[in-house]
Amino acid sequence: MVTIDCRGLNCPEPVIKTKKALSESPGRAIKIIVDNETARENVIRFAKNQGRTASWKEANGLFHISITGIEEKDAVPEEASFKTNEDKPVLLISTNLLGQGSEELGAMLMRNFIYTLTKRDDLPQAIVFMNSGVSLTIKESPAIDELFELEERGVKILVCGTCLDYYKLKEEHHAGEVSNMYDISDLLFAAQKVITI
Repeated sequence: MVTIDCRGLNCPEPVIKTKKALSESPGRAIKIIVDNETARENVIRFAKNQGRTASWKEANGLFHISITGIEEKDAVPEEASFKTNEDKPVLLISTNLLGQGSEELGAMLMRNFIYTLTKRDDLPQAIVFMNSGVSLTIKESPAIDELFELEERGVKILVCGTCLDYYKLKEEHHAGEVSNMYDISDLLFAAQKVITI
């Protein structure tokens, strides 16, 4: 079994090291050691998206992730799902405010922007929330109902897990899929158009 020690590494390093280990040792079992829940979740999600079986155990404050054989014969890695030819843009929302100046006005404008998206016929293919923008995906967000509606209408919503941790909002996260920089960068590079808000 190949063992990769990812203690002390920030997103996306544990996922990148996992990807490298899987490609260099196809078919072999791999053990990844991480020291935080976000890294654990990101590595497990990546492994499963590659069609592999992943499980974990905690010991002495460390997470030991075991990645074994192919889970499904015809599994398609999630990163392949980002490579589309759609003309739909990806929105990158990196703040909870729209524009500069008054914070109260900026918060109202951002909520109104997301509300207006739900009234459009031409929706983005995805919305990525980073930095303080992740606060828009929590239970108390004034835009939470609109985000649920956008998800129901097929808009993929990715939320930066590192950002949720930084702002101590992980327990309050409510809409979208907690993601990592590896998956987010795949999505942004695959998109024909990225609009930053």
